[in-house]
Amino acid sequence: MKIELTNFQDFLENKDLKKSTITKYTYYFFCYMKFGRKFNQEIVNRFLSNRVGKGAAARGFLINFKKFLLLNYREIGLSREERLEVSEVEMPEKSGRTKERLIKPLTEEQIWKLERLFETEKDKLQLLLTFYGGLRIGELRKIQIISFNWEEWKKDMTRYGECRVYGKGDKEGIAFFPPWLMKRVAIFIKSNKFKSLSSYIFLHNVTNLENINLENKLRGWQDRLKEVGLKSGIMKKDHLGKVIEETNVHPHRLRHSFGYYLKNVKKLDIRDIQEFMRHSKITSTQRYTYVSREDLHKLLSEKFSGDQLPLQQAEAKPGSSCSEPQPEHTNTQQLEHKSDLTQ
Repeated sequence: MKIELTNFQDFLENKDLKKSTITKYTYYFFCYMKFGRKFNQEIVNRFLSNRVGKGAAARGFLINFKKFLLLNYREIGLSREERLEVSEVEMPEKSGRTKERLIKPLTEEQIWKLERLFETEKDKLQLLLTFYGGLRIGELRKIQIISFNWEEWKKDMTRYGECRVYGKGDKEGIAFFPPWLMKRVAIFIKSNKFKSLSSYIFLHNVTNLENINLENKLRGWQDRLKEVGLKSGIMKKDHLGKVIEETNVHPHRLRHSFGYYLKNVKKLDIRDIQEFMRHSKITSTQRYTYVSREDLHKLLSEKFSGDQLPLQQAEAKPGSSCSEPQPEHTNTQQLEHKSDLTQ
């Protein structure tokens, strides 16, 4: 079985996996090859029983590696017997991905409440760009001055501006920003002394991302985001003084809130939202939609407010188990009629 590492890496990048995840799977690729050049149950079990195969990431690698082999069996040169052997390998249940929590979105009003609590324009812009562009934290980090379509936008400054962003696996996409936000960014750039047009707006004195630990960049802003989250009252603490996870304010919650904003406030179609969110799969877009209990109660009130009792319950006899005893009603017209006859 001859496998080019670059082909496996291309497969992972096409799945929009994070760069760090691809790096981990590359490491496990080399580890696995030390156990054997075939993908069968015996070698997989040996790999899993070894210390290197104990983690969730190692199991995630195996699942993706199996999919890669089955999809590219012709290029790899797998025989029919080898293909059958690969398909029959029983994989661990854990995929290496944690179960996603349902994230409650922030309202636009709450976004502006956070904006007012930030002290610097730089922090405010990171908040507004993340929300109104639905940015991932990695996309925000990599924004340069030349990322925006300044020349085209200046021709009509009432239109939305465009910003070239790089997401998972450095996949290129376009984020759209309202004209008022474009103007604020332009003013911020003019008021700060950037070295060149290729300067990164939110990475101080960084001109080249090579050998830069991006995980640590913007950490200060994320910490300040939590601080204003607490000040605003959006983030709550339990009786032990720990932040309740569901109320935590973080960049991904801002992005999620943008998806909710597009669907439930702007009433956009799910396919249009997919483009705005830069999702390769529609299932990813559906995860960013959210219907609150309040919305459900409002929907029920609007759609079912005129519903009557079920027929069986409405016709239930007085005193039966499904209804309260009803007083006997006297037909007033019948009594009046009887009275007329007896007079």
